[in-house]
Amino acid sequence: MAVLPLVQRYEELRLTVASAEMVLPSLDMDDEIILSCDISSLPTHNCNVVCRRSQDKDKNKLTGQIFFQSSRPLVTAKIGLDSSAFEKLKSMCSRGEPVRPITLYLKISKSREISNGEINISNSDFTLNIFDLSWRHPLF
Repeated sequence: MAVLPLVQRYEELRLTVASAEMVLPSLDMDDEIILSCDISSLPTHNCNVVCRRSQDKDKNKLTGQIFFQSSRPLVTAKIGLDSSAFEKLKSMCSRGEPVRPITLYLKISKSREISNGEINISNSDFTLNIFDLSWRHPLF
């Protein structure tokens, strides 16, 4: 009987939130929370995280996607949150600027573009799946 090593299927990206804003993209759409962030493993790029309320109740479904552009130092993540998580994030961001920045942790799929937590931007755009989101909000 052979014992197979457990292979981690995910990577984690740490994002530091620089600013947050509520946006109403259209009268036909729900409001969104847009977070402007720095990616710890990619300091030369800016990241915008767009959080929307998700209508999907299936917890096994994908949370969102993160898009890396090779031609610009811009990364965009789109994340669907259930109503409760969306309201928690909205409340947390509405309290004013914390003593230290809020930190987001994105659980993303493993990819050849990421090795040992470092992101390698190639000559082509790429997208990674986001499977979970967590955050740290300093209290004092």
